[in-house]
Amino acid sequence: MLAPLSRCEGARTALVRTEGATPGGGRPMHRTARRRIAGSDAGFLYIESPSQTSTCTHVVILGAPGENQERLTREALVDHLVQRLPRVPAMTRRLQHVPGRIGHALLVDDDRFDVEDHVRHDALPLPGGDAEYDAWIADRLALHLDTSRPLWQVTLLDGLAGGRQALVFAFHHTLADGAGLLGILAELLDDRAATRPPWADADELAPHPPMRPTALFLATLTRQVVVWLTMPWLLLVTIRRFRRVRRVREAAAVAVPNAGGSAPRSVLNTSTDDRRAFARATLPLAELRAVRRAAGTPLSDVVLAVVAGGLRSHLAERGELPDEPLVVNVPIGHDAPGATPRVSGNVFCNFYAMLPTHVADPCARLEATAAATAEAKRQLDVQGRDTLITWLDRIPPALGAWGARTMAEQRLTGEAAPDFNLIVSNLKVPDDGWTMHGRRVEQVIFSGPVADGAGLNLTVVGYGDQVVVGIQTNPSAVADPVDLASRLHAALVELADAYDHAPTDQGQVA
Repeated sequence: MLAPLSRCEGARTALVRTEGATPGGGRPMHRTARRRIAGSDAGFLYIESPSQTSTCTHVVILGAPGENQERLTREALVDHLVQRLPRVPAMTRRLQHVPGRIGHALLVDDDRFDVEDHVRHDALPLPGGDAEYDAWIADRLALHLDTSRPLWQVTLLDGLAGGRQALVFAFHHTLADGAGLLGILAELLDDRAATRPPWADADELAPHPPMRPTALFLATLTRQVVVWLTMPWLLLVTIRRFRRVRRVREAAAVAVPNAGGSAPRSVLNTSTDDRRAFARATLPLAELRAVRRAAGTPLSDVVLAVVAGGLRSHLAERGELPDEPLVVNVPIGHDAPGATPRVSGNVFCNFYAMLPTHVADPCARLEATAAATAEAKRQLDVQGRDTLITWLDRIPPALGAWGARTMAEQRLTGEAAPDFNLIVSNLKVPDDGWTMHGRRVEQVIFSGPVADGAGLNLTVVGYGDQVVVGIQTNPSAVADPVDLASRLHAALVELADAYDHAPTDQGQVA
């Protein structure tokens, strides 16, 4: 049984674990554990700059309170989190960097942690509609979280039309990827979480005290020596894998971009400052599934084809549509099948695929999308889905940060051709959805960060009978994301009509 976080006004809060404690309050019987963040986690620290953040902004919309239900207050939210945070220990931990930055940091218990420091309250200006909501979100997308403290905050947002409320979470990407953050939100919010064991494993739930700096340095140095002794073998394996990929790519009937600047130069890659714009498109899941059945393609490919159609229309209207296909960067999960949902860490890899924005016919566009993603995934398997992850884990922070800064400067100046033009992520909440204090969660909206030199990030979340596309842009790349959102809906209508399925009017643009 997990004890809740104790809380008193003006005092620090402490994480208490009662399971495994000896009688009389002695030392716990479980071993002390410490978690070194992986290279895939640490990379999101290195890429941050004044114009680029690694903050993910995720929103949960609560329906209006029903009969005998109360509106959520900041005080009630704090009390709720006090009860739930022991289920997600990473949210009460901070980074402890290695002296000399010779290895990746640890995630250790923060003895100054106070949940009050991470909870805020605000309200939308009247009338609290979509325009006010989108502007409020956009103003906060460039937030840089304090990386010396636990890597999150939440704002209870009032003033939404219809009596609804929103919980707006800001998570540093170092804390978790999209799948991990879905797990965190389920543990923190869903009423059912209180009735089952935590998803975090025993090592995560054990105390993670800081290490003495000298001991941390020596332990990291020892580990790095061992790691670097394996580097010649890893380099040999990597060279062999990339040679196989090159042979497969040359023989493939479908072109797959490499990660070396093979994307066309596009206005979408214009992102040199911290300005942000936001919109969302709500697409009916039934329509997407109907197209999937008619076309015989994965649902994720239908979504990408909708994105291709929406971007084709949007860019053509601006006179910015390139003759060649755009390149999309698609993160995909790397968790083992059937694994327990995660509540920390980044466990994903990416593939790059041609996005057929140059194809006018919607059916041909979907067929081209499906062929492109299938071949890209095949080549990713030949390369090894763990290859890049393994290298990231072995590169020391000083070198990793230098490499990240160098590549960012080249993208900002246009010196290097872009590797990709946009990012599209795809996630799904379980079909039965969530409730919080008995109130139905109406919508879940994710928004991943925009990168220097890549000004459009689309994060797709399936929730209930909806698919919500969170559109985060730099205005230099997409000045009017609401227009793009409307064109995504039009692209789905066009695709459904092309497959002789009568579209509904359930889609929404905001």
